[in-house]
Amino acid sequence: MRVGVCPMSATVRVASGVIPFNARLYEAFACYRLLHAGFLVDWLLPVELPTRLPHLGVLITIGEGTLGEEARLALYQFVEGGGVWIAVGSPLDAPDLLGVEPQRHPNGTLKRLGEGYAATECDNPLFREAWGLLHAFGGVAVSAHDETHLWARWYDPHGRETPFPAITHRSIGAGHAILYAVHLGETFARIQLGRAVSEPTLAPTDALIESEALPRAEDATRLDWYLDRAPCSDGQLCFTKPVADLWAESLIRAVLWAGQQRGEVVPMAWYYPALAPAAALLSVASEPEAAGYELSLNHLLTLTGVRGVWCLSELVHHPSFYRDLVKREHEIGVRFQPDPDQFCRTSTLQGQIDNLRRFTGVRAITAVQVAELAWRGSLEFYTFAENAQLLSDLTRGGYHPHASGFTFGTAHPFRAPNPARPAEPYQLFVFPLIAYRAAEWVNAPHANLLLEQTVKSHGVYHVTVRPSVLSSPMQADALMRLIGRARYLGAEWHPAHELTRWLNARLNLRYKMQTLPGQLELCLLSLSTMHRFGLLLFTPLRGWANLGEHQTELQPAEYYGYPCLTLETDLVEKTVREMRFFEVGTAAA
Repeated sequence: MRVGVCPMSATVRVASGVIPFNARLYEAFACYRLLHAGFLVDWLLPVELPTRLPHLGVLITIGEGTLGEEARLALYQFVEGGGVWIAVGSPLDAPDLLGVEPQRHPNGTLKRLGEGYAATECDNPLFREAWGLLHAFGGVAVSAHDETHLWARWYDPHGRETPFPAITHRSIGAGHAILYAVHLGETFARIQLGRAVSEPTLAPTDALIESEALPRAEDATRLDWYLDRAPCSDGQLCFTKPVADLWAESLIRAVLWAGQQRGEVVPMAWYYPALAPAAALLSVASEPEAAGYELSLNHLLTLTGVRGVWCLSELVHHPSFYRDLVKREHEIGVRFQPDPDQFCRTSTLQGQIDNLRRFTGVRAITAVQVAELAWRGSLEFYTFAENAQLLSDLTRGGYHPHASGFTFGTAHPFRAPNPARPAEPYQLFVFPLIAYRAAEWVNAPHANLLLEQTVKSHGVYHVTVRPSVLSSPMQADALMRLIGRARYLGAEWHPAHELTRWLNARLNLRYKMQTLPGQLELCLLSLSTMHRFGLLLFTPLRGWANLGEHQTELQPAEYYGYPCLTLETDLVEKTVREMRFFEVGTAAA
C-alpha cells in the first residue's frame, strides 16, 4: 500500500524520497517521526495532490493550509473510492468530509486547543484506554457531527474534560476520514525538545532539596510533574509514560488500520537489527573520585560482553587503559565541563575534546554528556557539538530519581532542528537518558519498570552509571541483573556510534515498490551495509519471498496488535536489493 504524506506548508522538493525542503518546523518534525517509524512513504507537495491521490492508499496531511477546489474534489473522490485520509492538526478546508465543524471566536478566528490532554473511555483502532491522559499541544478546536465517531476526547491542562474531540473518525462510501485535532508535530517537538533552561524549575514536593540548586537537563521538560508522573517503586514518582512515543504509536496504528481496511500489504522497516524489540545503551560518567572502580567496571563489562560509552573529563589512568577500551569496542565520549559564566563556547568544548585525544591517543571522540547534566539554554549547544564532529548527545534526561524515566516523552533517538538551517536538522542524534546513575540512585525495581516500558515502545534503553556503583555489592549485583534483564527482554547493548550508524542508514533508505495481484515487488537501496535488516509486511495472510535465486518462507508475527510477516536480510552498501513477496491465501496463525 502506498502512503502519501503531505506537509501543507511545503512548496519545494529537494529530491525524490526526501522530506520537502521548506515545511514548517512542526510539520517537518511529524514527517521525521513518520520516517523514523519505518514506513515507505511518498512525500508530496500540496500542488501535487490532484494527480497523486489516485495512486495512493492512504493520505496523511500535516498542518494547516488550503487544498483548493481541484484538490478538494480529488480528495472527496479518493475517500469515497476506498482511500483513507488522515488529517493531522487541521481539517483544512474540507471539514465536512471529516464530519467536523471548526470552532471560532466571536471575531472569526479559529479556536486553538493549546496545551492539554487526550484520553478515551474505550479502546479503538488508534487510541488505547490503558494509555490514560496523554499530554499534547496545538491543533484546532472542532465539534463533531452526529455521524462522526469520537475516538479520543480533549481535556484541559488540569485534566478536566472539555466538549472538544481530540481524534475523530468518519466512514464515507468505501473509505474513511480521520482527524487528529491535536497537532502531532507540535506535540512531538515541544515534548521532545523541551524549553530553554535559564534557572531551576520549581521542584515537586517529593523532590530532595539541594543546598545549591543548579539548572539541569530535566528543567527543560514540558511534561507535568503531577499529571504526567506515576509511581515507580516504593512510592517514588517518575515519568513512566513515553508520551511522544505513544502518540507516534497512535499514528502508526492509524496507518496499519487503514491498510487492514483496504486489504493491502503495509511494509515497514524495523527499528533495529535482527528484529530486536528494543536496544540498550550504557554510558559511563567517569569521575576522578571514582577512578579506583574504573578498572573493575571495565572488567565487569568485558565479562558481560557489554560495550558502552565512556564519558571522560579528566584522565587518571595510563593512556593504555583508554586504548584498551577502544580495542574492546567501547566508545569514548567527552564528559563536558561547562564554563561557570557561559554554558558553552566553541573553544571550551573543542579544547576538552583535543585534550582527550592528546592524552588518551584515541582520535575518535564521538559522544558528549554534560557533567552532572547541568544544562543551560536551549539547543545552541548542538551547534558546538556538531562543529566538534560529535555524533551523539547523551545528556537529555532526568538528573534526580524523581525526574527519571521519559522526561522528554520518548525513548527513541532523534535529531533536533537546527535554527541556522531550518530545512534540515542537526546530524547529531539525541539519545534520551532514561535513568541517571542506574542501580545507585535509581534502584532496581525502578530501573526494571522503565526498561519494560522502553521495550514496549521499541525504544533505546539508555542508562548512565558511575564506576562507584561497584562500591556496594548490592548495587553491583543490581547492575549485573539489569544488564541480563535487558538481554532477556531482547534489548542488546550497543555503543552510541553503532546505533547512530544504523539509524543514519535506515533514515536514508531509498525504495521502489510495485504492487501486483497477489504479490509485491520491493527494491531497497542503502548507503551503507545493514546486516540482518528487518522488514515487516502487515497482512493477515501467509507468504514467501523470492530473494534473487533463493526462496524464503516469511515468518508470521504480530506488532502493534496487527498480524504481519517478517523477513531478515542483508543490505549491501550502494547495492539494490530486489525482493518479491508472494501471498498465500491462508490467514497467518
